[in-house]
Amino acid sequence: MKNKIRVLLLAALSAFISAQAKTTQELEQLTFAADSLYSLGQIDAALAISEKIIRLAEQTGDEAAITSSYTSQGVYLRSSGRIEEAVKAYDTALKHARQLPQDSQENLEALTTLYNNLATLHLDMKNAERAGKYAEEAVKLAEKCEDKDFRSQIFAVCSSIFIKQEKFSLAKTYLTKAAAIAHDSGQTDAELSSRSYYLLALFRSGASSDEINTYMDETQKLTQKVQSTMTLVVFYQIQFIIRQAQKDYAGAIETAGNILHLPNIGDYPFLLYDIYNNLHLTYKETGNYKMAYGTLLKAKELSDSLFVDEKSRQLEELSEKYESQKKELELQQLNEKRTQERHVMQGWIIGLAFILTIAVSAGIYLLQRQKLKLERQKRKAKEQEKQFEQLQRSTELQMTHDYLEQLEEERSRLAKELHDGICNDLLALEMKIQSESENTKNEWTENLKHTRENIRKVSHALLPPTFQAATIDQILRSYLNDLSAGRCRISLITLPEDADWSVLPDEMALNIYRIIQEATGNALKHASASVIEVSLKWELPDLVLNVTDNGKGISEGRKATGLRSIKERAKDLKAKLHIQTSEAGSSVEVTIPIFR
Repeated sequence: MKNKIRVLLLAALSAFISAQAKTTQELEQLTFAADSLYSLGQIDAALAISEKIIRLAEQTGDEAAITSSYTSQGVYLRSSGRIEEAVKAYDTALKHARQLPQDSQENLEALTTLYNNLATLHLDMKNAERAGKYAEEAVKLAEKCEDKDFRSQIFAVCSSIFIKQEKFSLAKTYLTKAAAIAHDSGQTDAELSSRSYYLLALFRSGASSDEINTYMDETQKLTQKVQSTMTLVVFYQIQFIIRQAQKDYAGAIETAGNILHLPNIGDYPFLLYDIYNNLHLTYKETGNYKMAYGTLLKAKELSDSLFVDEKSRQLEELSEKYESQKKELELQQLNEKRTQERHVMQGWIIGLAFILTIAVSAGIYLLQRQKLKLERQKRKAKEQEKQFEQLQRSTELQMTHDYLEQLEEERSRLAKELHDGICNDLLALEMKIQSESENTKNEWTENLKHTRENIRKVSHALLPPTFQAATIDQILRSYLNDLSAGRCRISLITLPEDADWSVLPDEMALNIYRIIQEATGNALKHASASVIEVSLKWELPDLVLNVTDNGKGISEGRKATGLRSIKERAKDLKAKLHIQTSEAGSSVEVTIPIFR
């Protein structure tokens, strides 16, 4: 009887052990499959498997397995944007993690990682107070961990949170430790990253320029050994901000050049946009308006392919979020790797389970691929529609440009005809009249000279001015002085007085000259004005042109041709045009965007 009872007990114990071993084996297989799907970007599939992992872990009653399962689910949920659900998963993991004995390095690192993940999650949720609380818990626990690389990663991530909270002293303490560990282990990228954020903490804490510049020069020496483009971008961005704040504009321009020459920087168009958009302001501060205009045009070209408003909201936290999320994933993968190492004897079973999982998920993958294909087709259709609209706008601008070019060609042809044809004929006629009687000769000669002089002035007015020898303000002053002789007083104001007008491109200067020519001509010919005031003022980022007179106003019918020419030229300049006319006088105002 006793032997039978022993046999039954042994059988029951054997069945229990077998069931436990089977459950543990299944947990490992499912965990490996979920992590593999997550690394391939199949987050929804990984989440579906994580639900089963949690149920199996809770059946075992193993607090370590339960903590790990909820932590992994939190990572998947956060990556899919389901922040509130991720918080619940992390809180549940934390509840079980606190039950673990901290006498083992494995449990200690799991709890530290969990606090770190909670800190970065609450930082994303703009809950700085809770983020700081969890970050302080994480660094305290990390101090007890034996793995130096693990400690360095925790210190670096949590220090970025301390900087956000303006706890600069705490951030500098742990960044110093992280940089020292990275230096000792020969990890130059990690060392530069830690020193970059230490430099940011120095700057934001109000350290002296000497201290900041000394530390910055020492840190820059590491850039020659670093391969990671993003790590270098983080350092150079911080250096650019500091040099701009110190009004070291030459240094800021040099730093921007270092970023633009980084390998593969073209793969990050949002970074290029930010660089050019800030660089044009630096050039403007130095008075180099030509370079400011050029870099602003490059920023404008990049902005056409970016959602600039959304980017502006995220740029300030880009580097910190990138680093913290990358390190969070690295820490999670580190824990998973150690779990796999402890169960290396069961590797062949896990391999078979992975193959089976891939086979089962093949259908899901094909459906996802088809969905992505449809989405790409929709995006392509939208891009084609956008390209058509851009082509339409470009065609309209080209037609306007062609019209103005033809107008200038026609003016040049008429000027040549007047000068070479009619003027010469009148000169011949004048010489012929010289042979007539004295009274008749004097009368005809005077009339012909007057006529020929008027034709010469019309011919010169039709020809475009030459901007190689003089600037727009000098040409306008000469033209208006000639025009104001006699019956009308014309004044010209250019502000600021010491402005460098040579920065204006010749084509833009010609359009401005023609607009003023048409406006003053209308005021003299049709409005009988006795006073005309012309002003050309820099109101950065715009150039404002204004022509006012005290004439009797111009009716729409009489000013239609001149008005069309003014409108076409304003359109070619992409300017805002505002015209007012009344019996008390007229006003033409053109606002030209130069540095937008």
